[in-house]
Amino acid sequence: MSGGWKKWLAVAAVAGTSPAALGATLVEPRLRVSLEERYDDDFRLNPVVAPDAPTGGALGTTPTGQLMSKVTPRVGLDVKDRTLKLESFYAADLLLRHGSGTVTLDHRAGLTVRKLLSRRLRVEASGSIFRVTDPRSLPRESVARTNQPVLYGASKLSVTHRVSRRVDVAAGYSFEGVRVLTAGSVAGFVHTPYLETWVRTAPQLWLGAEYRYQAFLYGDSMDQAHGLFGALRYRLSRNTTATLRGGPVSFLGEDGTRGWMPRVKLEVLHERGTFDMGFILGHDLVGASGFSNTLWADYAGLTFNKHFSPRAQLFAAASFFRNGRAPGEDAFRWNVGTNVSQGYTLSAGFEFKVNRYVSMQAAVDRIAQVGMGEAAADVNLSRNVAALRLHMTAW
Repeated sequence: MSGGWKKWLAVAAVAGTSPAALGATLVEPRLRVSLEERYDDDFRLNPVVAPDAPTGGALGTTPTGQLMSKVTPRVGLDVKDRTLKLESFYAADLLLRHGSGTVTLDHRAGLTVRKLLSRRLRVEASGSIFRVTDPRSLPRESVARTNQPVLYGASKLSVTHRVSRRVDVAAGYSFEGVRVLTAGSVAGFVHTPYLETWVRTAPQLWLGAEYRYQAFLYGDSMDQAHGLFGALRYRLSRNTTATLRGGPVSFLGEDGTRGWMPRVKLEVLHERGTFDMGFILGHDLVGASGFSNTLWADYAGLTFNKHFSPRAQLFAAASFFRNGRAPGEDAFRWNVGTNVSQGYTLSAGFEFKVNRYVSMQAAVDRIAQVGMGEAAADVNLSRNVAALRLHMTAW
């Protein structure tokens, strides 16, 4: 009878379906509790007005650091059958900052759905929403320039049709939005519909074409961009695939700014049991930072996971970015100042699984970011983080 409640939950989740569908559907509830103790020298945790700054001026940049404790219960529900895969979660982060004595409660939730409508037609959708005060909880570090609450959301929808054994056609839409929850703040959004097609010209080679439209909104301002790209996907080996996209982007700003810029994106993915690695490099337009509208961005990232055994795993990541005002102000000048910002992140950690229910992690992060506004105010958003985590999975 120990698992009886799960059976009743599964019945409730698929109530109203036919007996055949009920028998083929697997419903799995999830529950995990994570405990974290962290040291973070982020100066934003202890903001002090610089002695020589005017009223309302720059924050002091000397990191004082403080210990923080974090408790995160996370619940989820997975639903699977022959044509459907659904995964969902909700997590509440209770964060105690020992230095300041403040306690905050953050919220995160997400949903992904993959549905096969037929042998040739597939629909995929995903969405996530964050309401957080902890900058480390956000998927984009550039949003977290302050320790004020941030509301962030992202979603994707795509429909893919296999026209033939060699041809795929897809249409999709992505959304991203952010707002810093302070008086007078302005919300930023990016809407991106696209069309693409892929043709398999050889067993290891796919060629593609894509049209993309972007609408960048920041308050009452709206910038637009149209892009037409070629694409190539090549299987370098059984476990390694490279994808390259590139083409021109036409930009039209709300203030009448016009221009062209190149878009380039290279991705390399290696997946092989005990060792996984991903690499990305690109130049593109981005938005929804919460502080400005459209920016050009250079970005690069490298991640890898090494499994020494079923229980022990080493993981690491490195990333770098540069950005400035769209469509290309100072994009090809290597400088940092009022027009260009740049930064990097380095992280590494080790995980050990005690058993199927309990795992432990130790991780360190180094983050350095000099933003356009911060550079003008002589503020460097550098931080070092060290954390110990304990994950306990009930089911």
